[in-house]
Amino acid sequence: MSAIIAENLKKFYDKKGKKPALNGVSFETERGSVTALLGPNGSGKTTSIRIIMGLIFPNQGKVSILGDDPFSSKKVFREVGYVQELPNLPPFMSGREVLEMSCSLKGIDKGEVSKVLDIVGMKEFADRKIAKYSKGMTQRIAIAEALLGNPSLLVMDEPNIGTDPIINLKIREVIQDLKKGGTSVFMTSHQLDDVRKLADTVYLIYKGKIFFKGTVEDMVKKFLGIIVIVDTTTPEKLQEVIKSIDYVKVSEMRKRGEDYRFLLSLKEDRREELSQILISQGVKIKDFFINDELDEAYGRAMENASKTSN
Repeated sequence: MSAIIAENLKKFYDKKGKKPALNGVSFETERGSVTALLGPNGSGKTTSIRIIMGLIFPNQGKVSILGDDPFSSKKVFREVGYVQELPNLPPFMSGREVLEMSCSLKGIDKGEVSKVLDIVGMKEFADRKIAKYSKGMTQRIAIAEALLGNPSLLVMDEPNIGTDPIINLKIREVIQDLKKGGTSVFMTSHQLDDVRKLADTVYLIYKGKIFFKGTVEDMVKKFLGIIVIVDTTTPEKLQEVIKSIDYVKVSEMRKRGEDYRFLLSLKEDRREELSQILISQGVKIKDFFINDELDEAYGRAMENASKTSN
Protein backbone atom coordinates (compact mmCIF):
# COMPACT_ATOMS: atom_id res chain seq x y z
CA MET A 1 0.00 0.00 0.00
CA SER A 2 1.28 3.48 -0.87
CA ALA A 3 1.85 6.04 1.88
CA ILE A 4 0.36 8.86 -0.24
CA ILE A 5 -1.84 8.75 -3.33
CA ALA A 6 -2.93 12.03 -4.90
CA GLU A 7 -5.19 11.81 -7.94
CA ASN A 8 -6.06 14.60 -10.38
CA LEU A 9 -5.83 17.40 -7.81
CA LYS A 10 -7.14 20.79 -8.91
CA LYS A 11 -7.08 23.89 -6.79
CA PHE A 12 -8.27 27.41 -7.67
CA TYR A 13 -7.74 30.45 -5.50
CA ASP A 14 -9.59 32.80 -7.88
CA LYS A 15 -13.39 32.62 -8.04
CA LYS A 16 -13.55 31.89 -11.77
CA GLY A 17 -10.91 29.16 -11.65
CA LYS A 18 -8.92 30.64 -14.52
CA LYS A 19 -5.60 30.55 -12.68
CA PRO A 20 -5.32 27.09 -11.13
CA ALA A 21 -2.63 26.57 -8.46
CA LEU A 22 -2.94 22.87 -9.27
CA ASN A 23 -4.25 21.64 -12.60
CA GLY A 24 -4.75 17.86 -12.51
CA VAL A 25 -1.80 16.91 -10.30
CA SER A 26 -1.22 13.24 -9.46
CA PHE A 27 1.64 11.67 -7.50
CA GLU A 28 2.37 8.76 -5.19
CA THR A 29 4.77 7.90 -2.37
CA GLU A 30 5.68 4.27 -1.84
CA ARG A 31 6.00 2.91 1.69
CA GLY A 32 9.51 3.22 3.09
CA SER A 33 10.73 5.49 0.31
CA VAL A 34 11.66 9.16 -0.16
CA THR A 35 9.69 11.13 -2.76
CA ALA A 36 10.67 14.66 -3.77
CA LEU A 37 8.39 17.20 -5.44
CA LEU A 38 10.52 19.82 -7.22
CA GLY A 39 9.60 23.05 -8.93
CA PRO A 40 10.10 26.81 -8.77
CA ASN A 41 8.33 29.04 -6.24
CA GLY A 42 4.64 29.31 -7.10
CA SER A 43 4.55 26.03 -9.00
CA GLY A 44 2.12 24.31 -6.59
CA LYS A 45 4.39 22.44 -4.18
CA THR A 46 3.12 23.97 -0.93
CA THR A 47 -0.49 23.84 -2.13
CA SER A 48 -0.02 20.10 -2.76
CA ILE A 49 1.33 19.60 0.76
CA ARG A 50 -1.46 21.61 2.36
CA ILE A 51 -4.02 19.39 0.62
CA ILE A 52 -2.15 16.25 1.71
CA MET A 53 -2.22 17.50 5.29
CA GLY A 54 -5.94 18.28 5.14
CA LEU A 55 -5.35 22.00 5.65
CA ILE A 56 -7.16 23.06 2.47
CA PHE A 57 -9.68 21.28 0.27
CA PRO A 58 -9.02 20.65 -3.41
CA ASN A 59 -11.63 21.84 -5.89
CA GLN A 60 -11.30 18.48 -7.58
CA GLY A 61 -9.48 15.19 -7.08
CA LYS A 62 -8.83 12.99 -4.07
CA VAL A 63 -6.07 12.09 -1.64
CA SER A 64 -5.29 8.96 0.36
CA ILE A 65 -2.86 9.05 3.31
CA LEU A 66 -1.78 5.70 4.75
CA GLY A 67 -4.95 4.25 3.26
CA ASP A 68 -7.32 6.86 4.74
CA ASP A 69 -9.02 10.04 3.52
CA PRO A 70 -7.34 12.91 5.43
CA PHE A 71 -10.50 15.02 5.22
CA SER A 72 -12.83 12.47 6.80
CA SER A 73 -10.42 10.54 9.04
CA LYS A 74 -8.32 12.93 11.12
CA LYS A 75 -7.00 10.04 13.24
CA VAL A 76 -4.60 9.20 10.40
CA PHE A 77 -2.51 12.24 11.38
CA ARG A 78 -1.44 10.41 14.53
CA GLU A 79 0.91 8.55 12.21
CA VAL A 80 2.03 11.61 10.22
CA GLY A 81 4.80 14.07 11.06
CA TYR A 82 4.75 17.48 9.34
CA VAL A 83 7.49 20.09 8.92
CA GLN A 84 6.21 23.41 7.60
CA GLU A 85 8.16 25.59 5.17
CA LEU A 86 8.58 28.30 7.83
CA PRO A 87 8.03 26.83 11.32
CA ASN A 88 6.17 29.23 13.61
CA LEU A 89 7.20 28.09 17.09
CA PRO A 90 6.38 30.10 20.26
CA PRO A 91 9.44 32.36 20.80
CA PHE A 92 8.89 32.60 24.57
CA MET A 93 9.17 28.81 25.05
CA SER A 94 12.27 26.64 25.02
CA GLY A 95 12.71 23.85 22.50
CA ARG A 96 12.09 21.27 25.21
CA GLU A 97 8.90 23.02 26.33
CA VAL A 98 7.59 23.09 22.76
CA LEU A 99 8.21 19.36 22.40
CA GLU A 100 6.66 18.55 25.79
CA MET A 101 3.59 20.61 24.90
CA SER A 102 3.29 18.69 21.61
CA CYS A 103 3.51 15.41 23.53
CA SER A 104 0.61 16.52 25.73
CA LEU A 105 -1.49 17.53 22.72
CA LYS A 106 -0.75 14.29 20.88
CA GLY A 107 -1.08 12.02 23.91
CA ILE A 108 2.54 10.89 23.65
CA ASP A 109 4.83 9.96 26.53
CA LYS A 110 7.13 12.91 27.30
CA GLY A 111 9.99 10.45 27.55
CA GLU A 112 10.18 10.70 23.75
CA VAL A 113 11.44 14.28 23.94
CA SER A 114 15.00 13.27 24.83
CA LYS A 115 15.03 10.74 22.02
CA VAL A 116 13.99 13.18 19.28
CA LEU A 117 16.30 15.90 20.63
CA ASP A 118 19.15 13.42 20.32
CA ILE A 119 18.14 12.49 16.76
CA VAL A 120 18.32 16.12 15.56
CA GLY A 121 21.36 17.00 17.68
CA MET A 122 19.61 19.58 19.88
CA LYS A 123 20.00 18.18 23.41
CA GLU A 124 22.62 20.79 24.27
CA PHE A 125 20.32 23.67 23.29
CA ALA A 126 16.96 22.22 24.36
CA ASP A 127 16.43 24.60 27.28
CA ARG A 128 17.24 27.77 25.35
CA LYS A 129 14.30 29.98 24.31
CA ILE A 130 13.15 29.67 20.68
CA ALA A 131 13.69 33.44 20.32
CA LYS A 132 17.42 32.85 20.78
CA TYR A 133 17.64 30.04 18.21
CA SER A 134 19.13 30.41 14.75
CA LYS A 135 16.95 29.45 11.77
CA GLY A 136 18.71 26.11 11.56
CA MET A 137 18.14 25.33 15.24
CA THR A 138 14.47 26.28 14.94
CA GLN A 139 14.19 23.98 11.93
CA ARG A 140 15.71 21.10 13.87
CA ILE A 141 13.21 21.55 16.72
CA ALA A 142 10.42 21.55 14.11
CA ILE A 143 11.75 18.27 12.71
CA ALA A 144 12.04 16.85 16.24
CA GLU A 145 8.39 17.78 16.84
CA ALA A 146 7.41 16.00 13.61
CA LEU A 147 9.25 12.86 14.77
CA LEU A 148 7.30 12.56 18.03
CA GLY A 149 5.20 9.42 18.08
CA ASN A 150 7.42 7.59 15.57
CA PRO A 151 5.35 8.56 12.47
CA SER A 152 4.90 6.19 9.55
CA LEU A 153 4.91 9.16 7.17
CA LEU A 154 6.95 12.36 7.32
CA VAL A 155 5.86 15.31 5.16
CA MET A 156 8.49 18.05 4.84
CA ASP A 157 8.04 21.36 3.04
CA GLU A 158 11.52 22.81 2.39
CA PRO A 159 13.15 21.29 5.50
CA ASN A 160 16.49 22.99 4.72
CA ILE A 161 15.21 26.54 4.21
CA GLY A 162 17.53 29.07 5.85
CA THR A 163 19.93 26.43 7.19
CA ASP A 164 23.70 26.19 6.84
CA PRO A 165 25.61 23.26 5.25
CA ILE A 166 26.31 21.58 8.61
CA ILE A 167 22.61 21.62 9.54
CA ASN A 168 21.73 20.41 6.04
CA LEU A 169 24.01 17.42 6.54
CA LYS A 170 22.38 16.63 9.89
CA ILE A 171 18.88 16.83 8.41
CA ARG A 172 19.98 14.57 5.54
CA GLU A 173 21.30 12.01 8.02
CA VAL A 174 18.01 12.11 9.92
CA ILE A 175 16.03 11.43 6.73
CA GLN A 176 18.36 8.60 5.72
CA ASP A 177 17.95 6.96 9.13
CA LEU A 178 14.16 7.34 8.98
CA LYS A 179 14.08 5.69 5.57
CA LYS A 180 16.17 2.78 6.84
CA GLY A 181 13.65 2.40 9.66
CA GLY A 182 10.77 2.13 7.18
CA THR A 183 9.36 5.66 7.45
CA SER A 184 7.95 7.13 4.21
CA VAL A 185 9.08 10.67 3.40
CA PHE A 186 7.45 13.19 1.05
CA MET A 187 9.42 16.41 0.68
CA THR A 188 9.90 19.55 -1.33
CA SER A 189 13.36 21.09 -1.51
CA HIS A 190 15.56 23.53 -3.38
CA GLN A 191 18.64 21.70 -2.05
CA LEU A 192 19.21 19.51 -5.08
CA ASP A 193 22.23 17.74 -3.62
CA ASP A 194 19.98 16.42 -0.85
CA VAL A 195 17.45 15.29 -3.45
CA ARG A 196 20.17 13.50 -5.42
CA LYS A 197 21.34 11.61 -2.33
CA LEU A 198 17.96 10.92 -0.74
CA ALA A 199 15.12 10.66 -3.25
CA ASP A 200 13.94 7.36 -4.68
CA THR A 201 11.38 9.13 -6.87
CA VAL A 202 11.30 12.68 -8.20
CA TYR A 203 8.28 14.58 -9.55
CA LEU A 204 8.74 17.88 -11.39
CA ILE A 205 5.94 20.44 -11.25
CA TYR A 206 5.55 23.70 -13.18
CA LYS A 207 2.56 26.06 -13.07
CA GLY A 208 0.41 23.48 -11.32
CA LYS A 209 1.19 20.56 -13.63
CA ILE A 210 3.39 17.51 -13.14
CA PHE A 211 5.56 17.00 -16.22
CA PHE A 212 8.07 14.38 -15.06
CA LYS A 213 8.26 11.34 -12.78
CA GLY A 214 11.29 9.12 -12.36
CA THR A 215 14.55 8.55 -10.53
CA VAL A 216 17.30 11.17 -10.32
CA GLU A 217 19.22 9.25 -12.98
CA ASP A 218 16.13 9.17 -15.22
CA MET A 219 15.83 12.93 -14.84
CA VAL A 220 19.47 13.57 -15.72
CA LYS A 221 19.29 11.30 -18.77
CA LYS A 222 16.04 12.85 -19.99
CA PHE A 223 17.06 16.50 -19.72
CA LEU A 224 20.85 16.33 -20.15
CA GLY A 225 21.23 13.19 -22.21
CA ILE A 226 23.46 10.26 -21.30
CA ILE A 227 26.85 11.72 -20.45
CA VAL A 228 29.57 9.37 -19.22
CA ILE A 229 32.65 10.78 -17.51
CA VAL A 230 35.89 8.83 -18.06
CA ASP A 231 39.22 9.56 -16.38
CA THR A 232 42.15 8.00 -18.22
CA THR A 233 45.94 8.10 -18.53
CA THR A 234 45.76 7.09 -22.22
CA PRO A 235 43.79 9.88 -23.96
CA GLU A 236 45.06 9.16 -27.49
CA LYS A 237 44.02 5.49 -27.21
CA LEU A 238 40.56 6.44 -25.92
CA GLN A 239 40.00 8.85 -28.79
CA GLU A 240 41.11 6.21 -31.29
CA VAL A 241 38.70 3.61 -29.90
CA ILE A 242 35.77 6.07 -29.69
CA LYS A 243 36.05 6.79 -33.43
CA SER A 244 34.93 3.23 -34.16
CA ILE A 245 31.85 3.32 -31.89
CA ASP A 246 28.84 4.87 -33.62
CA TYR A 247 26.76 5.61 -30.49
CA VAL A 248 29.45 7.65 -28.70
CA LYS A 249 31.05 11.02 -29.30
CA VAL A 250 33.47 13.13 -27.27
CA SER A 251 31.68 16.19 -25.87
CA GLU A 252 34.60 17.57 -23.90
CA MET A 253 38.18 16.73 -22.91
CA ARG A 254 40.26 18.42 -20.24
CA LYS A 255 43.58 17.73 -18.53
CA ARG A 256 43.50 16.98 -14.79
CA GLY A 257 47.05 16.78 -13.48
CA GLU A 258 48.62 13.69 -15.07
CA ASP A 259 45.23 12.36 -16.20
CA TYR A 260 42.61 13.39 -18.74
CA ARG A 261 38.87 13.66 -18.19
CA PHE A 262 36.55 12.94 -21.11
CA LEU A 263 32.84 13.69 -21.25
CA LEU A 264 31.32 11.16 -23.63
CA SER A 265 27.82 11.65 -25.05
CA LEU A 266 25.90 8.40 -25.70
CA LYS A 267 22.94 8.12 -28.06
CA GLU A 268 21.62 5.24 -25.94
CA ASP A 269 22.41 3.86 -22.50
CA ARG A 270 25.08 1.27 -23.28
CA ARG A 271 27.50 2.17 -20.51
CA GLU A 272 28.44 -1.39 -19.52
CA GLU A 273 29.20 -2.33 -23.12
CA LEU A 274 31.25 0.85 -23.62
CA SER A 275 33.39 0.25 -20.52
CA GLN A 276 34.12 -3.30 -21.66
CA ILE A 277 35.13 -2.13 -25.14
CA LEU A 278 37.45 0.56 -23.79
CA ILE A 279 39.19 -1.83 -21.39
CA SER A 280 39.50 -4.62 -23.96
CA GLN A 281 41.05 -2.19 -26.45
CA GLY A 282 43.76 -1.17 -23.98
CA VAL A 283 42.38 2.11 -22.63
CA LYS A 284 43.63 2.60 -19.07
CA ILE A 285 40.59 3.79 -17.09
CA LYS A 286 40.95 5.34 -13.63
CA ASP A 287 37.27 6.26 -13.26
CA PHE A 288 34.06 5.71 -15.25
CA PHE A 289 30.69 7.09 -14.12
CA ILE A 290 27.54 8.75 -15.41
CA ASN A 291 27.23 12.52 -15.11
CA ASP A 292 24.66 13.22 -12.37
CA GLU A 293 24.67 17.03 -12.45
CA LEU A 294 21.15 17.39 -11.07
CA ASP A 295 21.32 21.19 -10.88
CA GLU A 296 21.96 21.43 -14.61
CA ALA A 297 19.29 18.83 -15.41
CA TYR A 298 16.77 20.67 -13.23
CA GLY A 299 17.58 23.96 -14.96
CA ARG A 300 17.08 22.39 -18.38
CA ALA A 301 13.84 20.77 -17.26
CA MET A 302 12.35 24.05 -16.04
CA GLU A 303 13.53 25.84 -19.15
CA ASN A 304 11.75 23.24 -21.29
CA ALA A 305 8.62 23.47 -19.14
CA SER A 306 8.59 27.25 -19.50
CA LYS A 307 8.82 27.05 -23.29
CA THR A 308 6.08 24.44 -23.65
CA SER A 309 3.70 26.22 -21.26
CA ASN A 310 3.75 29.50 -23.20
